[in-house]
Amino acid sequence: MTERNYWQRMRRSRLSRRALLRASGRAGVGAAGLALVGCGDDDDDSATQVQQQQQTVAQAQPEQQEQQAAPAQQQQQDQQADAQAQQVEQQEQQAAPAQQQQQDQQQAVATTDSARAGDTDWERIVTVAVPNAVGGLDVQAPGNYTLKWNGPLHFDRLLQYDLVTREIVPHVGNFEWIEDFTALIWHINPGHAWHDGTPLTAEDIKFSIDRAAGAAAYNESGTYETGIAYIVSAVNGESSVVDDLTLRLPVNTDVTAPGSVGTTLPLVPKHLIEEIGDEAYNREGLASGPFQLVNFEPDIEVRSARNDNYPIGYEDLNRIHRPWVKEIVQSVRPEPVARLAAIQAGEADVTPSLEWELVQEFIDEPGFEVLFDPGCCPHTIFPNTLVPMFEDGSNPYRDIRVRQAMNHAVDVETIYTTLATGREQRAYGIGTRQLGGMQPEQSGPLTMEYDVEKAMQLMDAAGYADGFESDFYGTAGFFAWTDQIALSVQQYLDVVGIRTNLQLDPLPDFRARMAQRDVPGLHYYFTNQSPDPFQVINAEVAAGGTLSVAEYPESGIQELVEAQRSEFDPAKRKQYLNELAQLIYTNASWLFLFETVGTGLMRDDLEWDMKGNSRDYGGLWGIRPLVT
Repeated sequence: MTERNYWQRMRRSRLSRRALLRASGRAGVGAAGLALVGCGDDDDDSATQVQQQQQTVAQAQPEQQEQQAAPAQQQQQDQQADAQAQQVEQQEQQAAPAQQQQQDQQQAVATTDSARAGDTDWERIVTVAVPNAVGGLDVQAPGNYTLKWNGPLHFDRLLQYDLVTREIVPHVGNFEWIEDFTALIWHINPGHAWHDGTPLTAEDIKFSIDRAAGAAAYNESGTYETGIAYIVSAVNGESSVVDDLTLRLPVNTDVTAPGSVGTTLPLVPKHLIEEIGDEAYNREGLASGPFQLVNFEPDIEVRSARNDNYPIGYEDLNRIHRPWVKEIVQSVRPEPVARLAAIQAGEADVTPSLEWELVQEFIDEPGFEVLFDPGCCPHTIFPNTLVPMFEDGSNPYRDIRVRQAMNHAVDVETIYTTLATGREQRAYGIGTRQLGGMQPEQSGPLTMEYDVEKAMQLMDAAGYADGFESDFYGTAGFFAWTDQIALSVQQYLDVVGIRTNLQLDPLPDFRARMAQRDVPGLHYYFTNQSPDPFQVINAEVAAGGTLSVAEYPESGIQELVEAQRSEFDPAKRKQYLNELAQLIYTNASWLFLFETVGTGLMRDDLEWDMKGNSRDYGGLWGIRPLVT
């Protein structure tokens, strides 16, 4: 449009020069020369005409003859000027369409190139630099938590959250309540199949639920230790297959049951596991998701190829759908600087989790895009209150004053402003983006602010003026900054007498230890920001939860857990959840840190739109490579 307007302006100005050329003919050589300069290069005929004009002027007769000949000469000059102006105009008119056509062609090419730049490169292989990939491929097996972040790549679930509305929506199946909220009917959507082509049926759903609960009739023992039994904790009895696409599931009167089973349980293939057994399946990991596994070498790579037969297509971009990328290669680079170097060297295209100090210099760097997202997880340190710490059977973390002292001892804001982006906010147990989570106007007055003197007074009142020693377990590599944060927390706690022995491990090792629930000390882990906090509650708050190491039987927390489970009125349940959120915090149940803001780095020829959700390892299916 800009070029076209430019040529329209030029045509208008050239038309006005006809009068100028007439005037220059009358004025003589100077004006004629001016006309030539104004018009640019003309042909030889125009130059000859000008030369004739110059000769006519040079050979002028005496004044009297000029006066006598003036009318004829004027007429001749006018005729010559008209002829010259007409010729120039004709040349311009002849040139204008060609010039316009050339401009239109250039504009069309530019438009096509722009459109082509937004097209999908369907043959692109995208390499993601990841901190580790250990364990096996069985997503239900204990110790494979790193690969569970690959779950949305390989493994399907019955339901999922809409990325925009954050509401639960159908995926592999959908559900309906029956029998006065004591059972669910699961309807399986046709078209889903395992990567070997075997249709996914209700038998697979039943098998996945039973196996997650620990029942495994195909094993000699009849059991299987998964570590994810909390996902199906609401199941009350054995499910029954109605037909290939229908399953009846008895559950407790628990409003969270369909969300827990539907959005959290990864589905596994009955036919293959029964044929080859758990150990072999842990090496194969056959699934039904948008990507299928090509190769897995622990501590080296996970390679996944697009499932072109995935039944959820590009018409539904608000949930997991058929991928654009031909292959995803997750290349293991344990050190953050190594992941950064891989992108700089062109050996990787994206790494979702890097320290802010490493990526901030790339904000204006051509060829790169800094990923800056709401973090998935509030970071928290859980004291184990279930087992004794010392030989006399005591456990200091059972005393609320010690837990309050820990929260007053750590300067949370200084940690996230110096080690993270500075845009984080404090954690309060249930995430601020979750149903019932406390908002700043509510949580502010409750906040246990940094106050070393108050922390030491609380330690003294609890009988620990001289402090005590405690083991402290954290993770390295999976989340950015966690090792540095753990070291900072260790130093803050030491000031008030809580002397910790810090041990940092890969996340799978850490999580397996915490899931034992019998290891005393502090455990630096996280909760999530899923729209409904039932996963946090079932796993880390409720009595007997898989990761629930901080339990307080006399606090009233478990009563609120049960109350929200049995409340089917959304408004009333939200109120219960809010009361629970307040109680978790005012009970100083955990050492509360902050809600993360995730940063990473990506090449700018990729598009990764997660619609306001975190771009992490679980969302790699959403990467779209662009034609450049």
